[in-house]
Amino acid sequence: MNSKLISQLRRGIALVITLGTVFGGGQAVAQSAADKYPEKAIKIVVPFPPGGSTDTLGRAIAQKLQEKWGQPVVVENRPGASTLIGSTAVAKAAPDGYTLIVSVSSHTTNPAMHSSMPFDTLKDFKAISMLARAPVLMVANPNFPASNIKELIELGKAGKIKLDYGSAGVGTMTHLTAELIKKQTGLDLTHILYKGGTPAMLDVMSGHLALTFATLGQVQPQIKSGKLKALGISSDTRYASVSDIPTFKEQGLDVVTVEWFGLLAPAATPPDIIAKLNAEVKQIMANPELGDRLASIELVSSTPEFLEQFIQSEVNRWSPVIKELNIKTN
Repeated sequence: MNSKLISQLRRGIALVITLGTVFGGGQAVAQSAADKYPEKAIKIVVPFPPGGSTDTLGRAIAQKLQEKWGQPVVVENRPGASTLIGSTAVAKAAPDGYTLIVSVSSHTTNPAMHSSMPFDTLKDFKAISMLARAPVLMVANPNFPASNIKELIELGKAGKIKLDYGSAGVGTMTHLTAELIKKQTGLDLTHILYKGGTPAMLDVMSGHLALTFATLGQVQPQIKSGKLKALGISSDTRYASVSDIPTFKEQGLDVVTVEWFGLLAPAATPPDIIAKLNAEVKQIMANPELGDRLASIELVSSTPEFLEQFIQSEVNRWSPVIKELNIKTN
């Protein structure tokens, strides 16, 4: 073998070794990036003001993640525009696992109410896990002259009181539940738009608003303390923790709705980070301590694939309903 051929072979071997080092090293870097996650603070966006069910749930998850990972996990409240403000911020955030959002039902109803959207509901987010489900209640001030749907209808027909109601925003499950009741009862219910459920609840408690629709987690303490009274609940059967409250269904209305809560990330978030978050969330949602703190909502978890399919099915379910009810943004 001549020296020229030996030299060419050596250069070829060196190139193979170099390429192996580069590509092998790249794989090691990719693996270590996922292994090291998180290396800095994580932000969980809540698209509502502080104090509501979504905020409470988001803060509980943030606390548990921070305890487990030793990195700060902060909740950022970004209310307004039926969750579009918070959702837009997350859709446009860096897809690195450090910006997440607790989304709710309005995530799947917004597309039917807007001629244009600042993001694609299905394409611009990556599902991590379902978090919880909760029924919706119609509540009033304890001095309100009706205590159930029958009495409310009689009150409305008498025309002696203005039946304004508040909700967490246009297209939220609280709003849709109210509009379904309005359609089926024929009551002249006037929607007063709030940036979240807590401000509406406070106005009912102070007597400035007749009714509001809110998730159980938000109003159960006030119901138990006598600061609010419930006229009905949207669960299919009576809810265990408030079994004395009759369902809308048993009061003659075909209204069964559920507010859902899910954890999402920007669409291009790496799959291994999504998987790591999913595994942690499953452990958190199964923690009995968390269940004790959030007894008024049903804590659950799921695979990312299940939540993605569920979101698609909810978009398909509510789009025709919103069209029929003629619900539009202001």
